Amino acid sequence: MGTRLQRAGQLGLLAKDMANVRCRKRGATRDRAVRQLVDRLGLMHGLPQKIGQLLAFSEFDQSDPAFTRLTENSPTLPTPDAFAELERQLGRSLQDCFRSIDPEGISASIGQVHRATLHDGRDVAVKVQYPDIAEQIDLDLRALGWLTAPVGDLRRGFDMGAYREEIGSMIHDELDYEREAGLLRQFASWTKGWPALALPEVVDELSTRHVLTTTWLEGKRLAETRSWPEHHRRTAAETILKLFLTGTFQWRCIHADPHPGNYRFRIDDRGATVGLLDFGCVKNIPAGLASGLAGLIGDAIAGVKDSGRVFDRFLEMGFNETMLEPLRGLLLEVAQTLCEPFLADGPVRVSAWRPGERLVEILGPHRMAFRLAGPPEMLFFLRTFQGVVHYLNLLSAPVVWREVWESVKPSASTPAAIPVRSELAAASQLMKSSSLHIQVREASQTKVSMTFNASATDSLPGLVPLELHEKLRARSIDLEHVVADAQRRDYAPGDLFAFDDGTKQVRVWLA
Repeated sequence: MGTRLQRAGQLGLLAKDMANVRCRKRGATRDRAVRQLVDRLGLMHGLPQKIGQLLAFSEFDQSDPAFTRLTENSPTLPTPDAFAELERQLGRSLQDCFRSIDPEGISASIGQVHRATLHDGRDVAVKVQYPDIAEQIDLDLRALGWLTAPVGDLRRGFDMGAYREEIGSMIHDELDYEREAGLLRQFASWTKGWPALALPEVVDELSTRHVLTTTWLEGKRLAETRSWPEHHRRTAAETILKLFLTGTFQWRCIHADPHPGNYRFRIDDRGATVGLLDFGCVKNIPAGLASGLAGLIGDAIAGVKDSGRVFDRFLEMGFNETMLEPLRGLLLEVAQTLCEPFLADGPVRVSAWRPGERLVEILGPHRMAFRLAGPPEMLFFLRTFQGVVHYLNLLSAPVVWREVWESVKPSASTPAAIPVRSELAAASQLMKSSSLHIQVREASQTKVSMTFNASATDSLPGLVPLELHEKLRARSIDLEHVVADAQRRDYAPGDLFAFDDGTKQVRVWLA
């Protein structure tokens, strides 16, 4: 009970720190607030530190990034406690296991790593799991609604339960170091013969469910590659892209934890090498996601510009038809933007591609609806893709995407998918309206504009941002009653509700 109360108190303080950052736009006061938030995230480990590692992506190009400190922070488990836990898990003294072990460790989200030397002279990394971390993660997951706000506000998701299950399942998998050891061996088998990729080796006799010992990988952080010759940076960039595309389309399994602490870069007599660490977060790629995405790329290369075909590809990837239908007219341009690097015969410079900025321009106020239409299974895939794009951008070495694609693409062409929810059109015919609209305006500007099929009205409480629920209740607007009234009127056109609190204007209507 004491541990739970302590964790609940920490989560409360974390919520306060997050709110403090959100209300400060820039300047010294925001910098201080960010440092305080980073310190809190680092001390808490588990899900909070995972979120901090996600935030590290947004600051890769800064000389002194704040959140990147969370990728290799100082450990919070005192050395005597860490060593006692190691002996308890291994069932023997550290002197029996190691010639020497560094008392200074490196913090990870669910454990900490100590460098050690075996009696045979090999240098190794010894990762020991924090005691009681599983209980802390369960408590964190119950707080997922507000905890994820700084990294995209997942609480606004169309199916929050599915997102919570996806994240929770992955983090619980990471608690099993025996599983991680097996995945590391699998990736080593798959990538055998890749000269520019280095993986650690598992030391089986010193590994358990809660301790993982692997050979030590030497290398520098990404920032050190800025002084490398371009041909070495290109080798590193090609290796990272090849690993991602091969994992997606051949193995249907990707290393989904691309934060900077998991990569090492070095140059030796054999050339440039990318070292990859930590195989706890590895995700299987659903068959539909892989085939649908391969179809989009193949169609783009073939010059196919069929909006209906593109729509079916997105459905094949698992997108929600009800939420995607109003965006049908934008999807061809979205697909062309995403597939653009595969169309070039020569090297592609990621800085000139600018996929994120261009998708924001294409989708405009509908970008939230597009994001929510994607399945929860895409969460870790998109996180990995984001990491790949960041690495390629910062390595600043153009890569021929088309060449890598030709070496990994599925052998047979993928036919266009049959819409997975073909009952949508029939259901829509029974409604007096065809579409549901949600609009949020501030300072005379539209901040959010989402359009859904009218059938999405039944899920209105999940579509309206949580921070508005309390304001609606204060004005006696009950979303459940709003939905029931719309159903009673057969979803007739007209306003469902609207309010203005002086700074924000919200309108929801059927048309």
